Formats: sequence, structure tokens, C-alpha cells
Amino acid sequence: MKNATKNKGFSLIELLIASSVGLIAIGVVGSVFLSGYKSANQRSLELLLQQDVNDALSLLKQDILRAGYQSGASSSYIISGATDIVTLSLLSSGEQCISYAYHDGTVQHLRSFYSQFGKDSSTASVKTLNFYTTTSAGVNISGACKNGQSALDQNQIEVKEFSIVERALSSASATSKLLTIKLAASLRANPSISTAKSIQIKTRNWQ
Repeated sequence: MKNATKNKGFSLIELLIASSVGLIAIGVVGSVFLSGYKSANQRSLELLLQQDVNDALSLLKQDILRAGYQSGASSSYIISGATDIVTLSLLSSGEQCISYAYHDGTVQHLRSFYSQFGKDSSTASVKTLNFYTTTSAGVNISGACKNGQSALDQNQIEVKEFSIVERALSSASATSKLLTIKLAASLRANPSISTAKSIQIKTRNWQ
């Protein structure tokens, strides 16, 4: 009569070793996954911030290129109370404001961009980039740098810097200006995610 084969199972030590190896493998895979997720999420937020800042600067540039335009006229349009096509001024807070206007042949368009501290939806203080626009004929340069709306989402983005440097450009026929505008901003939820961009704009002289 043949001896029955004796079946052997895992010993407790083998089971503990196998479980430990499995847990280590799961931990490594999970760590790699979380690291990749955090990296992708941060990159997504960085791109979102950069896109918003790019959009704001693009709006500002395209709009300023219209400054001074006056339909059917032989001279540049200058807003009431201003001495130049584009006016730079300082607010009481020390922040800069850029104001200008153009006329489409029917109404004037007064525009301005400026930064200031305001309140978000939770009433927290946050520095914003404001955009003001009106077609009211009764508004002059003194009313240009107030009552604007935030050009960026103030619940998510805080402006760190909005600065403008102008340099006169003269030729034999006309004088214009070269504006260098810088906009720096960061995410309020994660200030380490930030961006700073600048553009240059040559103002037009419509004479």
C-alpha cells in the first residue's frame, strides 16, 4: 500500500513575508500614482493661471491699440480732462491706472485698467486687476479709475504686481509711446503657483 502524499500549506512566516512584500509593492505603486497625480494637478493649475494672465494682457493690448482712434477725423481722440492719448495716473493706494478713450463715430469709449485691494465673495481682502469701461459722454478722466470690475477671478487669483512704464518715441512726423506692462499673479489657494508676464505696446498716433 502506497503512502499517502502529505500536502503542505504555507507556514505563518511565509504568509507574513508574502503579505509584507505585497504591501510594499502596493505602497510603492500608490506613492508613484499620488506623486504623478499631484504633479499633473499642479501643472494644470499653473497652466490655468498662465492662461488667465495671458488673456488679461491680450485684452489690454488689443484695447490700448484702439486708444485715440476717432472715426472720420484727422486727429487723435483725447478724453476730456486728459492731455495725452494714454494717461497714466497713481491712485491714492499708490497703484497705477492706465486710461484712454476712442470714438467710433457715434459714442466715445472710455477704458481703464488698474489694480486695487477689494473684497471677494467671502469678504476677504484681495488685490485685483480691474477693468472699467463706459460710453457715457459725461465721464472724463477723473472718473476713469474707479467702479471697475475684476478682469481675473478674484476668488481664485490674486494680483501681485501691475506696473506700467512708458517711454516716448519720437519721429519727424509724430510722437508716440512705448508702454511696457507687467502683470504678476498667484493662486490664492496655493501662492507657490505664480506667474509674471509682460508685454510691450506702441501706442498709435492717429494724426
